[in-house]
Amino acid sequence: MDQEREEQLYRLQADLCQALADPTRLKLLSLLGERSRAVKDLVEETGERQAKISQHLAIMRQRGIVRTQRVGTEVHYSLADPRILEACHMTREILLEQLTRHVSLAMPFALTKE
Repeated sequence: MDQEREEQLYRLQADLCQALADPTRLKLLSLLGERSRAVKDLVEETGERQAKISQHLAIMRQRGIVRTQRVGTEVHYSLADPRILEACHMTREILLEQLTRHVSLAMPFALTKE
């Protein structure tokens, strides 16, 4: 791969990571990983305002993370590629391992302070 294409790919990857760098969006991805859902269902399941959910979905749609399908009078959202959820699960597992390691390292110090 030539250097210009590689730089472009890095920029696209950074844009994708930036789109995922929000807890609400990650929660939406998790819900959409289970099944396609209407905005009203996502609002109900997250407890967030519809405007906020719609904004997050719009960002993810612009980045090609989710896609839409009209079902009657509703617009349903689904993952454009299920591998995005796999990537999110992988980073979550890494974070859990790091947290576990930090807690186990901190435990001997916590016990000696008492």
